[in-house]
Amino acid sequence: MRFTYRSSSDLFTKALKEYAEEKLGRPAERHRIETHDLRFDCESEKHRDRIALRVLMSYPGVKITVSTLHQDAYAAVDLAVDKIERKLRETDEKRRALARRPARPGNMDHEENDLMTQDEEEVLREMGALEEVEASMG
Repeated sequence: MRFTYRSSSDLFTKALKEYAEEKLGRPAERHRIETHDLRFDCESEKHRDRIALRVLMSYPGVKITVSTLHQDAYAAVDLAVDKIERKLRETDEKRRALARRPARPGNMDHEENDLMTQDEEEVLREMGALEEVEASMG
């Protein structure tokens, strides 16, 4: 994992960096993301009496950006971790949904592409209408 920190003030102390690296790495472990490809870019700035924290998490094929606003820097990191975890779950759910979707009809074998059962074909053949129905189906 690689971390970069940017701040207009000296917000990212050594202790806060260690805390952020420990916390931000947990969702990656839970979702089995290769850590050598993982990168976190953290930016912060003072916004009145609060700290605005923006975290960009990226690894091949995925970029997740979250923003938080809190009075405490450690709490802002915790909120960012929660948001990253939620977005990772959504990303995993989308991938699973795509994997469950059937292939497009053009990509199926001929047998799987049949729109009629054998019985339906037999009835249409007996009626002499099978060729007309097949022609109209394209």
